[in-house]
Amino acid sequence: MAEEVLYIGIDLGTFRSVMVSSDSHEEEELTVIGTPKDPIARNFLKRDVLFGNEALKNRLALNLFRPLELGVIKDTPEDREFIAHFITHLIGLSDPEDYDRVVAVIGAPAEASHVDKTSIFDAAAGSVNAAMIISEPFAVAYALDMIEHTLVIDIGAGTTDLCRVYGTIPGPGDQMHTGYAGDYVDNQIIVEVQKKYNGAQITKDMARRWKEQYSFVSTSTPDEPIMVDFSIEGKAMSLDITDCVQAACESIVDPIVDNVKQLIAGSNPEFHDEFRRNMVLAGGGSGIRGLGALIERRLSDMGEVNVHVVDDPVRLGAMGGLRL
Repeated sequence: MAEEVLYIGIDLGTFRSVMVSSDSHEEEELTVIGTPKDPIARNFLKRDVLFGNEALKNRLALNLFRPLELGVIKDTPEDREFIAHFITHLIGLSDPEDYDRVVAVIGAPAEASHVDKTSIFDAAAGSVNAAMIISEPFAVAYALDMIEHTLVIDIGAGTTDLCRVYGTIPGPGDQMHTGYAGDYVDNQIIVEVQKKYNGAQITKDMARRWKEQYSFVSTSTPDEPIMVDFSIEGKAMSLDITDCVQAACESIVDPIVDNVKQLIAGSNPEFHDEFRRNMVLAGGGSGIRGLGALIERRLSDMGEVNVHVVDDPVRLGAMGGLRL
């Protein structure tokens, strides 16, 4: 009887992680881990570790951790244990016990993928027979079958990862990352709204929801103003935050453009034209309306530039791992 092998692709994101498998399992999980604050909470929850939305739902009774919040795994025994719990949980969602062998390809933030490979390997070791760690931007390019002189811009929550791809697995010198990403936009929305409306009371979750629903840049201005509800010194208000959202979304553009220019300038000059014409904008941040066009505009001084905005930023990295 032939040996049955389960193949798994995982996109280990700073905010959301995705697992897809060769037997058609598809799962999304927020990259959040919760542990009970005290024995009362442990007895109430009847578990030592909770994950994703379930952890957020019970967050008042938990200590919450985002193990990849800044795109890297912190080098402490506690944080390595958290990421091990999370990766084991993701792999377990694929029902691996039904197979003789389990093989996983894990996409991680560009910085984590070459700094923290040992931690990720150790975390996966108890659940799979073989594993490979790749950077998320490379996983995106592989899923799209665009690995010939392509430059990927992957805007996640904690980091924006940029990567030159040219037919082989990229090395550290082919990759750059910046903290100007989704979480930074959330914080800037809060800053801009509080600057405009003195005393505005806003949480990061509120800012993130507004970003996900309304985000845009100057190349895609909305037809109507963005009106949202929040409190000013406890008083309920409904106010216009259109300019605040635009300023926050555009705050990440210049750092991205600067890094793109550095990656292209540092590549073989015979292939500069191809890198300029084959850019991919991926990750949750690619959903900012008009962002691809604005990046093209800001890079126009380099020559002809084409930025392809992906259609399925949530699943694409995991699909690239599964395909590989």
